[in-house]
Amino acid sequence: MDKVHNLIVFKYVEKTTYTDNLTLGEDMSLKQYESQSLHKLVEILQRTAGLTIQVLEDTTARDHDGYLRIRTDEGQCFDLPYEAKGIVDRRDQLLTFKALQNGTVLITRSMSSAMAEQCRELNIQFIDHAGNCFLRQSGLYVFIVGVKDTTKAEQVATRGLTPAALRVVFAILAQPSILNSNVRRIAEVSLVSHGAAGAALIVLEEIGFFTTAGTGRRVLTTPERWLDAWTEGYLGRIRPKLERHRMSSPASLPATIQRVSPQIREVALGGEAAAAYRDMGLKPGTLTLYIDLNEPNVMRNLVQELKLRRDPEGKIEVVNMFWNANELQSFPTVPDALIYADLIGTGEERTMEIATYLRKEICKYVASEA
Repeated sequence: MDKVHNLIVFKYVEKTTYTDNLTLGEDMSLKQYESQSLHKLVEILQRTAGLTIQVLEDTTARDHDGYLRIRTDEGQCFDLPYEAKGIVDRRDQLLTFKALQNGTVLITRSMSSAMAEQCRELNIQFIDHAGNCFLRQSGLYVFIVGVKDTTKAEQVATRGLTPAALRVVFAILAQPSILNSNVRRIAEVSLVSHGAAGAALIVLEEIGFFTTAGTGRRVLTTPERWLDAWTEGYLGRIRPKLERHRMSSPASLPATIQRVSPQIREVALGGEAAAAYRDMGLKPGTLTLYIDLNEPNVMRNLVQELKLRRDPEGKIEVVNMFWNANELQSFPTVPDALIYADLIGTGEERTMEIATYLRKEICKYVASEA
């Protein structure tokens, strides 16, 4: 094994499994999928290699997608260009990649042990979605192979969640204590029928989202799986079917955001505007408003106040408020799990750091309150 100056990480694992619960849904764009993929890789590499990674956007680059800022425990920092590819399973693909993008980190969905060995032989740095990787710089040597990706099996399970079940997942993420309420109460908070709530609980227990103790208490497991299932399901199966209106205003976006007057149970800030309101250090590039479209006066007043007009290319989006705002109170923003999903849905690297922070906060809250 090559000797390097500071950090040496060398692992060969045959039975370890990691999963990211990530799938490209029918209505989920490739850009959203890649954004969520990179977001999950940050966590996975922390687990498998102990590296801290930040994804940096590079809008001017033509030969790569962006940069990975990799920090080691020893304080070293490496900015490496990366390029995401779908399926890489042939040596000729590696040779072409090396010829065109030598020095760039290859990010792909799955890398077999044999292909990983070839990457090391050709000195092609790579990272896959299971956490296998080969990174080689002066002072950095990481080679991890054989980590099994169990994503596909769990994708089948989570993709089987109906929109009603996803609403239950969302409600529990927002108010974890209701997991131990009766079915009637869960249905009321989730805004689904009693039958749908009962069926959702059965499925969620079957796929391991919670277990039932001998006392009958439901014990939530792995908040990350709940959040991932919600995010994928919301972007792919719920949001595309919600009533939405793309609009613009004659005023600048910052001025328009300043004029928004959220109203409890009627108008709430979502996405980037919600993150900005919560002082997460994000300058909004869009304004997402969730409103109760069942109340016609709400939309009428909003249009008049902000001087909105329909615009397919507008940066303002008005979306129907689909949850029980009387029960899941987070005013003046939408619940955190929805802010997170909207940030992932932008498909832009500039929201990644904020989404990473919010993800940790959501999972910590759910684990402590469930």
